[in-house]
Order: sequence, then C-alpha cells, then structure tokens
Amino acid sequence: MQNNESELHKFIVFTIADYLLALPMSHVVKVVNLSPTDSKRLPKMGLLQIGKYMIRILDLHQHSGLDAYPHSSEHPSFLVLTHDSQRELYGILVDEPPDIVELSKETIRPLPKFSHHTKPLTEMVSHVAILSQQEVIKTIFLLDLQRITQTV
Repeated sequence: MQNNESELHKFIVFTIADYLLALPMSHVVKVVNLSPTDSKRLPKMGLLQIGKYMIRILDLHQHSGLDAYPHSSEHPSFLVLTHDSQRELYGILVDEPPDIVELSKETIRPLPKFSHHTKPLTEMVSHVAILSQQEVIKTIFLLDLQRITQTV
C-alpha cells in the first residue's frame, strides 16, 4: 500500500470577495492579527513596519478589480505575511482568519489559458483545486505571487 500523505500539500486558504484563495504554507511567514489602528491605516499606506522589516501591503480586493465586493468588515483584521522568490515580504489583507487545508496533487489543476481580455482574478492565480467535503464542493484558486507582485 502506498503512502498518499507524502502527496498532500498544505495551503493557507482565505476569502477575498466570494472567492477562496490559497498560498502554499512554504510561502507563508506568519498570520498577524491587526490592531484596529493598523487596520484603519493599512489600505491607505500600503506599507507596514514590523520590527526591522518593511512589508508591502497587497489589497487583493483592489488589485483584482473585486472592490465591487465590499470587505466583510469595515477594516481588515488579519494580515497574511508571505514572501516572493527573492524573499521580499508582502502582506495580504484578509477579513477573517485563514484556514489550513491539505490538498493532494490530484485535486490541483493548472488554470486554462485566457485571452488578454480576462478578468483580473485570473491574472492573479495559476492553478485551481476542487475540494469535496461532506457533499460540499469548494473551488480554491491558488495565487501566483510572482504575477501579482509584477503587476502591482
């Protein structure tokens, strides 16, 4: 019998608008619970200093063109700290605490190629995963941080 656990990969999953987005755990540094003061300033500033690190804030609602969908709260409550391939730090604003989900390779598929007139969301993601739990099917889009940081 083969061990399928070696084929499971962990992801941080969070909601932006009505979409479930994910990052590999290997790219996540930390999830920070924001103070009300930081939460109010972040979208306007675009930067946050934590210790000796200056972190660039990514507001995926705004970047994705999903700002027609309001944040679930007036101000985001959490910041997912991540890094790109050059180890530069970024923070993704989210309204609710993210979840950890394990996905097998079989559930992850590359996103089909789209024309240049695509929706902004498709420009931010590279793969899609279909997760079926207790007769509920969830579609999770895997963020491509390199694409996002090149266009911001």
